[in-house]
Amino acid sequence: MQIKDYFAFNQSEKRGAVVLLSLISVMILAQFIPGYLHSSQTTDFSEFEEQITAFEKERTNSESTAPKQVEYFSFNPNLISDSAWKALGFKDWQIRNINKYKANGGSWKIKKDVSRIYGLTEERYQELAPFILLPEEMKSQSHSKADHPVSYFDFDPNTISNEEWTQLGFKSWQIENINKYKAKGGVWKIRSDVAKIYGLSPEHYSKLEPHILLPEKLTTTETSHSKTRVNVNINTADAATFKQLNGIRSEKYASIIVNYRNSLGGFVRKEQLLEVWNMEKETYEGFKEQLVLENAKPVQLNLNTLSAAELKEHPYISWNLANSIVNYREEHGPFKSVTDIQKIHLITDEIYRKIVPYLKIE
Repeated sequence: MQIKDYFAFNQSEKRGAVVLLSLISVMILAQFIPGYLHSSQTTDFSEFEEQITAFEKERTNSESTAPKQVEYFSFNPNLISDSAWKALGFKDWQIRNINKYKANGGSWKIKKDVSRIYGLTEERYQELAPFILLPEEMKSQSHSKADHPVSYFDFDPNTISNEEWTQLGFKSWQIENINKYKAKGGVWKIRSDVAKIYGLSPEHYSKLEPHILLPEKLTTTETSHSKTRVNVNINTADAATFKQLNGIRSEKYASIIVNYRNSLGGFVRKEQLLEVWNMEKETYEGFKEQLVLENAKPVQLNLNTLSAAELKEHPYISWNLANSIVNYREEHGPFKSVTDIQKIHLITDEIYRKIVPYLKIE
């Protein structure tokens, strides 16, 4: 048998081969047909939806944790409450640390001390610094003694210069007070008047006393004149009348008292004169017995009608507080009682006591 006979097919074998090839072709085509039969293809968006959900969650978290805009106000860090610290933007854990520090006897003496609060950034401290009611630096009590040897000489306290006060052993802050006293018309008439200079110790005065070029006491005429006292109604007196108070020698300074009274809307306490610019407690103590306060009826501010600009004109109301009052009114409606103002976080007990006589509801 020849080799080609192995590759020859009879008629029935040829038909079988055709059928077999047809079946194989159908099976191969069947693998591709479903893709053409379904014209609409479903897309899986689950991964994209998860990304959107994650983005929304992240945005919500960032909005909820974003720091609120802080309305700064003047404060003494040694005196304010937890709620005031909160209003200044401090976090709860920082406030807890602050309270622990205070409980252990800690205090802040100068502005820069506040910058050491744990977690307070330099940027936040710079924002707070203008509102901190503390000195920039400690006044050195021994500075003048260390830098300027003391030497005594005969002097009239009404005429000597700052350099001469320094030479006599006075500190810079004492000399500042002396100049303020003189600027308001204050004078020393007898030697013992010098002993009343604030911060002057008895030992220091005893060394100065032999050199003071003033009489031991006033003459009879001067004494009778000095005992003439005028009572002054602080809510009706003009500048000329205020000038008659002991220690108020300048009508210009008396006018400052009148202007402050007018800006307040009237005095409700005698001690408010201590709030007048450059008023020394020693001066106030010298004339307080001359003061008369009767039937005080201060001008009152209507909390339900005045704008922030109008409210801030009062010496006791800062711009931040004025805005807070108006914002509270717009959010909660008209004030029903003056006491409602205590719900504003900027109103401390001290501020409320000072301001309440000047408020009304209409």
